Amino acid sequence: MAISKGHIVEYYDSCEIDYRWMWDLENSRSMHFGYWDSSVRSLSDALHRQNETLARRAGITPDDDVLDAGCGVGGSSLYLAREFGCSVAGISISPAQINQANRYARDEGLSDRVRFVEQDFTRTNFPDGSFSVIWAVESVCHANEKADFLREAFRLLRPGGRLILADGFEAHPEYSHEETALMQSWANGWAVNRLANARQFEASARALGFANTELRNITENVFPSSRRLHRLASLSLLFGRMAELLRLRAQIQTQNIVAARDQHLALRRGLWFYGVFYAEVPQAN
Repeated sequence: MAISKGHIVEYYDSCEIDYRWMWDLENSRSMHFGYWDSSVRSLSDALHRQNETLARRAGITPDDDVLDAGCGVGGSSLYLAREFGCSVAGISISPAQINQANRYARDEGLSDRVRFVEQDFTRTNFPDGSFSVIWAVESVCHANEKADFLREAFRLLRPGGRLILADGFEAHPEYSHEETALMQSWANGWAVNRLANARQFEASARALGFANTELRNITENVFPSSRRLHRLASLSLLFGRMAELLRLRAQIQTQNIVAARDQHLALRRGLWFYGVFYAEVPQAN
């Protein structure tokens, strides 16, 4: 089932209240799973650690021009500009997210290094070779055709440019009817058609010309956040359904809670995994 852009925007705009409650969005400015290791003591630490880990893998420096593809409310973009001194363009198809991200940039005094604009990361209006790094955290999953994102990323990157993304990937080439239903329950509830197939995704990247591709399974580092979401969703689902019946909440918000519960059930069964994908555009001869 293809997911329309309008549905994705409706999902994020309607469910922002849940992110603010479950994920302390106002302070974290992040909607990601985070990265748990021995240095992490809290969700806030994990969210910060994820940005740090990805930035180091991408080798980000003050000289980089970064595109945050699917920037949400701008947390990662602001982190990169603040901590590394690089220039960042963040894009989202949600006008509300772009407005919020620009407010955060002004509040932090980073508007000179960070700009947020409403664009679709599968079809932007940036010129060829505009960026040295493309950063995408839990956003590529929303593309109905993941190759469309990869194709645009390759166009936008300069020779020697790097692509870094973190997202969920299908763990199996095929699923039973019951497994498919569980995967669709949480993916569709989060406005995702389906996760990328890991082998196909990497093969598509190489076919486009990306080199030095690497897909690393870091499920163990996101498992605590997955479990936390499951616990919070299980506790709040009855309330959510009652609120929907009373027309205090929308159906899409109830589906968000169901997805938060079912993603962990599917993860525990090994139906999907969380991965970090890295690739480079070859240097010009």
